[in-house]
Amino acid sequence: MADSSWDNNGQPMQRKQGMSIWAKVALGCGVVFLLGMGGCVVLGATCTRAIGKAMDGREWGQLQAAVQQLQTEEGCKALYQSNPDLKQAYPTEENFLQQAKIWRPKLEPLPPQMPSVFTGKISYNVQVNGGFRKVELGYTNGIGGKVTSRWENGRLQMISVD
Repeated sequence: MADSSWDNNGQPMQRKQGMSIWAKVALGCGVVFLLGMGGCVVLGATCTRAIGKAMDGREWGQLQAAVQQLQTEEGCKALYQSNPDLKQAYPTEENFLQQAKIWRPKLEPLPPQMPSVFTGKISYNVQVNGGFRKVELGYTNGIGGKVTSRWENGRLQMISVD
């Protein structure tokens, strides 16, 4: 006859082999957490790269040319005359030329390619509204001079050196 009792007749209980159910749940949650963190790191790096590429630096070449022109008296005159919107910041050519003389010791040529905004040498702010593009672009050079400029639809509105 078969024994229908739940009793093991005094034999010691055998422990189950392997991890408990709670250890398995904790391990599963840990794996999900690590995968989630890894995904966040990858997403953050991808977004950072995309932001860096989105800053196309259209005005960088123009700023390079402007900084080069600021280094000579003739260049300053040409810069002021070719950018009539500078009159908002500097009402007369003479005012602009006097400022440029003060700026010259703090100037040096800009690098050929716009540095990454993550170097700390660039400040770059772009606003686009209804096709109107406003850019504030700044660069701190190796001798501590900071060139600051404002462009509206590709036209120089303001430039200064601190």
